[in-house]
Amino acid sequence: MRKSLVAGALFGLVALSQPALAAFVGPTAPNNWTITNTGTLIGPAPSPGFAQFTTETLTLVGSNAVTPGPTFDVPACVGGVYGELGPCQLRVTIQLNGMYTFNFDYTTTDFDGPLGDIFGVLVDGMPIMLSDPGGGNSQSGHASFTAMSSFGFFIDCTDCVEGRATVVISDFWFVPEPSSTALLLAGALGWGALRLRRRETPVV
Repeated sequence: MRKSLVAGALFGLVALSQPALAAFVGPTAPNNWTITNTGTLIGPAPSPGFAQFTTETLTLVGSNAVTPGPTFDVPACVGGVYGELGPCQLRVTIQLNGMYTFNFDYTTTDFDGPLGDIFGVLVDGMPIMLSDPGGGNSQSGHASFTAMSSFGFFIDCTDCVEGRATVVISDFWFVPEPSSTALLLAGALGWGALRLRRRETPVV
């Protein structure tokens, strides 16, 4: 009887565990993500970044503007510096803990190359650069990260002039972390099974 109870509880524990989720569906469906543009663009014809979802892909397009200064190298982002992470970013974030795996294809039309448009991820709010500032104008890669509370993608346009970056996220997978309830149940079952085994062990 006790063995059957333990087996039933183990079955319940398995039911609590969640499988990997492919693409942007369920908990990672588009309406569960937050799209924001940070910082302030100035100058003629500012064009904030934007993001578009399908169930299979996420496309991010960074911000860009015409330089407000007398020369082409005057930033159109207040506080922005060419080639450095700054205030003007497109961010697409979600509040879910777990493991995120994806492919990315990065392209920039910035006259000075990828140093002017930085692509990366936000793991628990911390920026991690994925694009290579010394690489080509077109780049691709595969990445995996584990987040404890939140995850996201960003494009930082740095000075935000002379071209913008586009990034396509594909082959996206999300693996949820086990819930605290499941972990507590696992610990309780382990202790209960140990006690049951001790009670059933014959005395020599």
